[in-house]
Amino acid sequence: MRTIALNRSTQIVLVPLILMALAGTSLGVEFYLRADTTTKIMPDGQMIAMWGFALDSAFGAGDGDVNVPGPVLTVPPGDPNLTIHLDNNLSVPVSIVIPGQIATMTPVKFTDNQGRQRVRSFTHETEPGNTVVVDYQWNNLSPGTYLYHSGTHPAVQVQMGLYGCLKKDAASGQAYEDINYDTDVVLCFSEIDPALHDAVATGNYGPGQATTSTMKYEPKYFLINGQPYTLGQTPLAAGTPNDRVLLRFVNAGIETHVPVLNDFYGNVVAEDGYPYNYTREQYSIILPAAKTKDVIIVPKTVGTYPVYDRRLRLTNAGASPGGMLTYLNVVATAGEGIQTLEEKPIKGDLDYDGDVDRDDVRVFLKHWRHRRRYHENCLADLDGDGDVDRKDRTIMLREFNKAYSGNSLTDRSKRKNL
Repeated sequence: MRTIALNRSTQIVLVPLILMALAGTSLGVEFYLRADTTTKIMPDGQMIAMWGFALDSAFGAGDGDVNVPGPVLTVPPGDPNLTIHLDNNLSVPVSIVIPGQIATMTPVKFTDNQGRQRVRSFTHETEPGNTVVVDYQWNNLSPGTYLYHSGTHPAVQVQMGLYGCLKKDAASGQAYEDINYDTDVVLCFSEIDPALHDAVATGNYGPGQATTSTMKYEPKYFLINGQPYTLGQTPLAAGTPNDRVLLRFVNAGIETHVPVLNDFYGNVVAEDGYPYNYTREQYSIILPAAKTKDVIIVPKTVGTYPVYDRRLRLTNAGASPGGMLTYLNVVATAGEGIQTLEEKPIKGDLDYDGDVDRDDVRVFLKHWRHRRRYHENCLADLDGDGDVDRKDRTIMLREFNKAYSGNSLTDRSKRKNL
């Protein structure tokens, strides 16, 4: 047996390599995504052919549900690496990019009918029906909120539904350094042009076809988290009063949108994963295509708070109410003397503190002033008939007077407003 002597410098180089070989190369956090077809039914019954991502348990498993937007990918704070394993069940090549995160990009080009070299994909593609997994890797991931999407023919493939949100915190409960939060909510804005989806689904999109580009893009449906608003839609959980709630705004559409926060201001703390040196207090946030913004809000009272597009994209194929409207649901903190929304509340106790007082009157007045925007899920609907009307005002006045019997004149100004 031959023995090879190694000097100290050679040992220093080889020992880490041997340890890596024994342990296996770390890929960091891993996700198995599958690009596939799906159908989304709009509130008016129209069926839209879409593409989307599913989160599978392994390559080829096919056990995840295809959704638009795709699954929210959460990278643990201490993990600098990300690997996405892609399975392509579509009939065209696809890829994955994350704007704002550094990666090795290998663009794919093609020659057009005029002999020009043009880019088709920002990075390497996964061919249709791949039998071998194709990986997309990122190292040294930065904290923040990001849009991930197909990097192949993105003007069409993103519109078809190949997008989602990726988030990574700087530390537990800390979005960025010195920016803490208690709970977070993802709000992904997008649109649908049914004519474009029909053209792609029927093979009528591309050079020489009826639809050749997205230049004549005319969206008819406007979505938040993949859903156009409908009456009775479940609001999004947004913590409890005085929580610091992080709203992660993501625009996966082609248009610019302007989310509006009703009844309070938000503190805009970051854009595209980069924290601001000086934060901005705003109630409306300009959100161009492919943009992400992080906003901190601190709701003070229990209630349902609307978030909608200031551009008034509030219809479903022309029918109202609909479109880019959703509600944030702030519930009471469970504890002694405080009721949760699941328990039967004291009538008129709108802040769920176990008492009917001036704070409840303030909450009622706020909802009364904005009653035409709330539609349902409204705290001020005290008789449960789906409307905030004079009957509710009478109930609120009665409950307040009962609570302050013999002393109600101390709140005469509030009673007068009622």
